[in-house]
Amino acid sequence: MLVLAGEVDLNSPPPAMAEYGGLFPRAELVVQPGAGHFPWLDDPARFVAAVGAFLR
Repeated sequence: MLVLAGEVDLNSPPPAMAEYGGLFPRAELVVQPGAGHFPWLDDPARFVAAVGAFLR
């Protein structure tokens, strides 16, 4: 499972997302620098790179 958090997301901050990811075996947390609640809009290229790396 990929848990992707925006670095400056106030709704789902990285520490909360790390806790959520901890509920799933082998979950991987990625924090996207400079992104808020919608990382795919804030930096689409970085978002696609993170998802692509996880899928590989």
